[in-house]
Amino acid sequence: MKWWMNRFDTGGQNRNNENIVISSGSIGRSGQSEAPKEPHIVQNQDAYLDYRKLHYKNTIPDNRVLVFLTGFCVGMVFFYLTRGKNASGGGLLDREHLMLLQNFEVNRPGFLEYVMGLRLKQLLFGVICALSSVGGLMAYFIIGWCGFGIGLMIFTLVYQYSMKGILLAFSMCLPQGIFYCILFLVIFRRYWVSDKKCCHNEATIKVEGQRQRRETAKTVVLAVLLFGMGILCEVYINPEIMRKVTLLFG
Repeated sequence: MKWWMNRFDTGGQNRNNENIVISSGSIGRSGQSEAPKEPHIVQNQDAYLDYRKLHYKNTIPDNRVLVFLTGFCVGMVFFYLTRGKNASGGGLLDREHLMLLQNFEVNRPGFLEYVMGLRLKQLLFGVICALSSVGGLMAYFIIGWCGFGIGLMIFTLVYQYSMKGILLAFSMCLPQGIFYCILFLVIFRRYWVSDKKCCHNEATIKVEGQRQRRETAKTVVLAVLLFGMGILCEVYINPEIMRKVTLLFG
């Protein structure tokens, strides 16, 4: 009789042992218990995930670069399709234009007003695009259009003046192009930098609003400084650079 009772007691002990195992660890997909992960293992996994994200970000080209290169390649293709029209008399910078640039006066009256008026219209156009509902799309369109224009200009000048055309092309864009490029990135900065901070209470929203106003004021001041530096470089520095470069063409 005692042996018969032990048979039923054994089943109860097995169920108790199973409950102890289940409560002491987690159950995997296979039904077996898994030991809880140590804190340092979790930290190592988080560090590895952060490294993977950083590595992926560094290895994948920026979308702006891809759009610019796409426009540049389209400009190259367009040049080869219309090479006869671009190279025949009256090209981008023919010999007559080079001679005019060699004798160009930096302090020519009205040149500052002309350049400032032209660039101011472009600046207002960029600001309107940045504040519109399709600002992100317009930003990439402008990048692609600039890539198209630069590609067409470089290949046209190279076709006309061989490798000297590359030097001439860079002299047309520097140094004012650096300031204008940074100005473009500043104007459309809301589409490059995403703010992931969330507001959960009134105090946080108030602080966030003050910070946003300070950032807006800094952006306006920085944009004005970059615009002014670009104008001064284009009016007083770039003509002198181009004049010296055109002397190489005889």
